[in-house]
Amino acid sequence: MNRKQMFRILGIPTLLSLLVVPLDVKADTLEELNQQKTELESRIQELDENSSGQQELLDTLEAKKEQLGVGTITLQKEIDKLTLQLVEQQGKLQSSEEKIKELSKEAEMLEERIELRGEKLKVQARAVQTDTNPRTLLEAVINSENLAEMIGNIGLVTYIMNINKEILVQQKNDKMDLVEKKQAAEDEQENLEILSAEIQVAKTNLVTQKAGLENQIEQLAQEYDLTVEQKEAIDQEQQNLAGTVSTLSDQLKEEQRRIADEEVVRQQAAQEVAVAMAGEIVPESFFEESKVVEYASAGETLPEAKSVTASGFIRPSNGIVTDPFGYRIHPLTGEWKLHAGMDFAGSGPIVAAQGGTVLVAGYHNSWDYYVKIDHGNGLQTLYAHMEAGSLRVAPGQKVSQGQQLGIMGTTGDSTGVHLHFEVYENGVQVDPEPYLGL
Repeated sequence: MNRKQMFRILGIPTLLSLLVVPLDVKADTLEELNQQKTELESRIQELDENSSGQQELLDTLEAKKEQLGVGTITLQKEIDKLTLQLVEQQGKLQSSEEKIKELSKEAEMLEERIELRGEKLKVQARAVQTDTNPRTLLEAVINSENLAEMIGNIGLVTYIMNINKEILVQQKNDKMDLVEKKQAAEDEQENLEILSAEIQVAKTNLVTQKAGLENQIEQLAQEYDLTVEQKEAIDQEQQNLAGTVSTLSDQLKEEQRRIADEEVVRQQAAQEVAVAMAGEIVPESFFEESKVVEYASAGETLPEAKSVTASGFIRPSNGIVTDPFGYRIHPLTGEWKLHAGMDFAGSGPIVAAQGGTVLVAGYHNSWDYYVKIDHGNGLQTLYAHMEAGSLRVAPGQKVSQGQQLGIMGTTGDSTGVHLHFEVYENGVQVDPEPYLGL
C-alpha cells in the first residue's frame, strides 16, 4: 500500500478532522490570561497613582511639619526673651522692695521726728500758755529802759516767734514728704507688679501657643508615619502585582508558543492533506458537515443566505463596514498611509466571498491569523485578524462560496474585533467595494 493509498483510507479523514476541530479552549485560555494581565496592569497603574498621591501628601506633611518647627523655634525665642524680661523684673522688684524698705525706714524716722517735734510744740504751747503772758512780752518791750533794751527785747520776741514758725513749716514739710515717699513707693511697687503680670501673661500665651504647635507637629508626625506605612503597603502590593504580571506574561508566552506549535502541526497536517489530496476528490458533503460542526462548537448560528453580486461575490461577514479602502491615518502608528482593504466590525463567522483554492491559511506578523484564496483569472481575496485557533481550512483545500474560513477576532495589529478583507487583481490590492456591490 503506497502513501497515497494510505492517506486515501486513513490519512485524509484523520488530517481533515484535525483541521476542523475548534480551538476554543486555547482561545479562551489566552483571552483569560490577557484579561487577567490587563486587570492587574490596570490595578498597578491605579496603585502607582495612589502611591504618587501618598508621596505628594508626604511632601505636604513634611512642609507643614517644617513650617510648624520654624514657628516653634520663633516662639521659643520669644519665650526666652520674655523669661529674661521676667528675670529682670524680678531683680527690679527686689530692688524696689529694698528701696521701699529704705523709704519705710525714712518714713519711720520722719514719723518719729514729727512726733517728737509735735510733743515739743505741745510743750512750748503749754509753757507759753502757763508761764508766759503775751502782755508780759509786750510790756517787756514797752517797759524797756532804753532803746537798746527795747531793740533787744523786740529781737527776742521776734526770734521766739520765728523759731516756732520754722518748726511748724518743717513739721508740715516733713509730713508732706512722708506722704510723697509712701505714695512713690506704693506706685513703683504697683507698676512693677503690673508689668510683671503682663510679662507673665504674655509668656503664658506663648507657652500655650508653643504647646499647640508641638501638638500639631506630633499629630503631623503620626499622620506622616501612617502615610508612610500606607505608601509602603501600596508599593509592596504594586511589587507583588508586578511579579504576578510577569508570571502571567510568561504563561502567555508559553501559551502562545504552545498554540504556535500546534499551528505548526496543523500546517504540517494541512500540507500533508494537500499532498494527499493531489488527484483526489474530497466529498463536498464532508466540508458542509464540517461547517455545521464548527458553528455549533462556537455556539453560533449559521449565517443567513448571502446575495451574490454581479461580480459573483458575497459579503464575507455580516458585520457593518467601519473602514473602507483608501488613504487614512493609521489608528496605531498615526501614519498617513493606504488602507488596502475593507474592515467589517462585529463578531461571528468569516466566509469565502467566492469559491476557490486556499493559498494560505496561517500566521502573519501584522494580520496574525489569516486566509488567502485564489479564485482564478488573477483574482484573489484575503481575510485577516481571525481569532486564534479558529482557522477552518488548510492550504491547497478547495472551498465553496459561503464556506466558513474562521471567526472574526482582534489579533495582530488590531484595535477591536473585526475582519480585514482584501481583493487582489493580478497581485495588486484593489477596492473591494465594487466586488461586494456596496
